[in-house]
Amino acid sequence: MENRNKDILIKIIEETGEYEISTYTGEYRNLMTLLNDQRLLEGFGECGGMGRCATCLIEIVKIALPLPQKQRNEHSTIIKTGVTNPAIRLSCQLMVDKFLDGITIKIEQD
Repeated sequence: MENRNKDILIKIIEETGEYEISTYTGEYRNLMTLLNDQRLLEGFGECGGMGRCATCLIEIVKIALPLPQKQRNEHSTIIKTGVTNPAIRLSCQLMVDKFLDGITIKIEQD
């Protein structure tokens, strides 16, 4: 198995504290999968990454590179929740790539 450098650093803010996770492009399918694997978030991403349930909402607190724009399911799913903050994203729709390096996100679970 190839040993890759973990060149993507993500800072996570939760109610229980702040954490850093490092990964590399392609290690995880999307940010939701990474968060579920590394942080064990109960009830997070119930639709399995289809962009329909809004259980993987995160708030973008800080970015180094502009993130790709919201696409298809993400935009309509967020609108259905009543959230109007443009910094709110579905983590299942954010691919693990260079755009996530240096990002700070906030997770608020009910």
